Amino acid sequence: MPYNIAGIDVHKRMLHVVVSDVQVDGEYDFTRRVFGSLPEALRSLAAWLVEQQVQEVVMESTAQYWKPVWGALERYWKGHSPRREHSILRRRCRTAGDAAARRISVMPNVW
Repeated sequence: MPYNIAGIDVHKRMLHVVVSDVQVDGEYDFTRRVFGSLPEALRSLAAWLVEQQVQEVVMESTAQYWKPVWGALERYWKGHSPRREHSILRRRCRTAGDAAARRISVMPNVW
């Protein structure tokens, strides 16, 4: 039985999303999409995650841009997916000292 996870790299105006089945033998198959950050795009993201049968989402964001994404996933993905065991995790990018958060790695998701 597949166990699909999604990694979301959250930016101010766009979201880079990668979905993969982590219980596959051999090579992983990645499905990639880019979504906007406006409410209708977030609803499309949630619908796509349901379509992909995603059970776990990990987000990475350097600022507060993750908050509307989290809210949309809580509202549209967790509530409308046929599977009941879901989790959303957030990972904060490393920062350079006390300065504003800046990306250390260029593309943390497999892109």
